[in-house]
Amino acid sequence: MKINRTATLIVVVTILMFSSCATTTYIGDILPVTKNVDIYYAEKDVKKEYKVIGHITAPTNGDENAAKPRIIERGKKVGADAVILLGRGFTGGKDSESFEKADAIKYLK
Repeated sequence: MKINRTATLIVVVTILMFSSCATTTYIGDILPVTKNVDIYYAEKDVKKEYKVIGHITAPTNGDENAAKPRIIERGKKVGADAVILLGRGFTGGKDSESFEKADAIKYLK
């Protein structure tokens, strides 16, 4: 059986397009880029005074650990000193997908 290269290419491109549709999102203030971002798993673990500068969501693609590096990178880009990982949420509906939520924070001192 001869494989049609064009059909194979179309299938591969389609799969790549759909896999890249889920993006990390951010809503909040944009500050100068930071190089390091601290990670917290609960608000009570943050021992410094801080303010929340925004909210990040990242798709898990079936693996909640896959979202963590995306959240860290987005935190750096928006100028956060740290992120507080808040847990997983779901989009809902028949084809529900999971995502991780986080608060981007800036230390006050």
